[in-house]
Order: sequence, then C-alpha cells, then structure tokens
Amino acid sequence: MSEVSIHQMSEADYQRDPCKVPSLSASIAKILIGQTPLHAWTAHPRLNPNFVREDKEIFERGTVAHALLLQGIEVAVVLDLDDWKTKAARETRDGLRAIGQIPILKKHWESTKRMVERAREQLAAHKEARDAFTNGKPEQVITWTDDHGVICRARMDWLHDDYHTIDDYKSSGRDVNPETIASRIVDDWDIQEAFYRRGIKKLTAQDPRFRFIAQENTEPFALSVIGFGPDIQWMGDSKVQRAIDLWAKCLEKDKWPGYPDRICFPMLPKWAEEAEVRRQQDGVSI
Repeated sequence: MSEVSIHQMSEADYQRDPCKVPSLSASIAKILIGQTPLHAWTAHPRLNPNFVREDKEIFERGTVAHALLLQGIEVAVVLDLDDWKTKAARETRDGLRAIGQIPILKKHWESTKRMVERAREQLAAHKEARDAFTNGKPEQVITWTDDHGVICRARMDWLHDDYHTIDDYKSSGRDVNPETIASRIVDDWDIQEAFYRRGIKKLTAQDPRFRFIAQENTEPFALSVIGFGPDIQWMGDSKVQRAIDLWAKCLEKDKWPGYPDRICFPMLPKWAEEAEVRRQQDGVSI
C-alpha cells in the first residue's frame, strides 16, 4: 500500500520540494516527456544546485488572478508606473521579487481584477460548473509513493471536500475555444490531469473528475470549462507512466541524458508534404 498524505503549504515550500528525496511533479513529468531528463534535472530545485526560479510578468499576473479567484486574497504589490522601462522601475520590481513579493503595474492590476470578476460571473451562469471552486479548499498538496517507489507530489488549485472533483484554473494569452484547444491539451494539460487523478486515486481508490477552468487574460475575458474523455485520459495516463518509469531509472543510476548522441532524421510532417504537392500541382503561370 502506498503512503499518501494531504496537507496545505505555501507555494514557496512546495516549489522547493519538501519530500525526503527529490520528488516528481506534473511540471517535471511534462519536461521529462516533452524534452529530456537533462532538462528535467535542470528544472528541479533539489537536483540542480544552480536552480533559479524564472520570474516573468505574465506568470505573476496569473498568480495574482489565481489568488484572487480561489482565495479572495490580494498578493500583489501594486505600483503606479506606466511600465518597467526605466532603471528605477526595474530595480523596484526586481527588489520586490527578491523578497518573495509580486510586483504588478496598476493598469495590469485593474485588468486582473476585471478578469476575476468576469470569471465569477461566467461560472455563476454556467449550466454544469456553477460549483467550481466551492465546497472545498484551495492549494491542497498531496504526496504519495507510487507503486514503483517514486515519490510524487501535486498541488491542486481546488480539491472538493468529497475528493470527487478537482478544479484547475488556467489564465491564457491565447483563446480557450473548446473547439480549437485540443492541440494544447495533448501537448501539456493531459499530463497534469492524469498525474493529479493518479494521486487522488492513491488517496481514495476512486477516480476523480478533473475540470480545467480556462480563461483568456484579455477582454472580454471569455471562459470555458474543459473536461477530458477516455481517449485523452488514456494518452495522459500513458505519458505519466512513462515519466514515472523514466524518473525512477534516472534517479537510480543518477544519469540524466539529453538529446540522442547520434544523427537524427525527423519525419516530414504530413501537412508540409501535402502543401508542397498542392503547390506543384497548381504551378505558376508566367
């Protein structure tokens, strides 16, 4: 039987990885599968002695919106500046980041508040997700030992009290149209969904429902609620299992290979081949 625990902790403590040995998270699993073990080692705070967490304004704005929507708290230091172009503005920004605070321009703060208000309005009117971010707790951390002996951790945006539903909030600079979002799902979201479900199944022996509450971060701040069917869940489960197997081998041997040490021959994408055939058929009249 796998050891499982669930508790709350700060994001900073979670990001530092509090487990007794370097643990696997969904974000590291994505890097393992999408890039290489070397990239995963570089991105892990317990493995890379020179690890530095990347701070980007777009990520910080998402963090602020996240805290407002899920916890109702203001985590930003609002600065009445036009931009970060001056040296003084950049020094102020970087100084706040250095002490763990989140600087945000006043214009972005006002925009972020409007975005959160629109999210609440749209969820209240949603026919099937009115209960999103209710009857539960935010930022629940679950750690478990996988059947392969790998220690895993996940920090869930919102876990319902009955453990039957996980809600995850994503703000995006791209559209969140359910009809066109599939490519991003299989490049990223499928691993997170499968990884979190795996942890809750260890805790409850039940397969929970997972919902992405996706919102555009520009006007009109449109929102959609995305769930996965069996086909995408199968792919996510397969990727997570590969990531766990690979993580276990890399930890055991302390080897973190990068790209193949041989000449590689990428396959011609089908769409590129079809486009060239069309160009040849159409020809050019001179």
